[in-house]
Amino acid sequence: MSQSLSTRQVDALRATITANSQGKVPIDAITSTPIPGLYQVTSDGEIFYVDATGRYSVVGGSMVDMQNRQDLTASELDRLHAIPFDRLPLHYALKEVKGNGTRKMAVFEDPNCPICRVFTKFVDQLEDVTVYRFMYPVIAPESESLARTAWCSQNRTTAWSNIMNGARPQPMGAACDTAGLAELLRFGERHRINNTPTVVLASGKRLVGATPAELFMQELE
Repeated sequence: MSQSLSTRQVDALRATITANSQGKVPIDAITSTPIPGLYQVTSDGEIFYVDATGRYSVVGGSMVDMQNRQDLTASELDRLHAIPFDRLPLHYALKEVKGNGTRKMAVFEDPNCPICRVFTKFVDQLEDVTVYRFMYPVIAPESESLARTAWCSQNRTTAWSNIMNGARPQPMGAACDTAGLAELLRFGERHRINNTPTVVLASGKRLVGATPAELFMQELE
């Protein structure tokens, strides 16, 4: 697929890639591709692609601005996956206000999700935050049973908190209206919430899975 370039072209691209990456990207070879203006770079056993300026690269399916060290695809995905906070089904959430509650976040969580159980303890330690917790039982059939038990409890917040912290109460004999729980699952399906925990910030940006604590606090601010 690749073809040879002139020494002059290779030297020019090598210089711009080195400058834009501040010398942090080793370059073993540069060749042309069937796409005009797109070049293949072999670097330490890996391959990525750059445009003619040597500034923009395609790495692992993502377009990167090497000069500004910015993943352009990630920012577009953030925009695509954003959920406006006021469109969340907040009336079905378990709301908790801590301190002045100025920072807002929502979390979709499943009691059989190990990361969720760690994350919920982390959230419990946050200050000045309003947390909307959504029961989102998608991992196992047991998750759905536990969510129904919490949903039908006299105090949903306490029951769900206990379940998220390891309690496994027996299903309640009396049935209750779980239409709201079903609507939460439909909402998640419509918005492609496929993993837990999924956090939606006040900006609408979503964070999925295990987000490092420092990064999470930066995003929350």
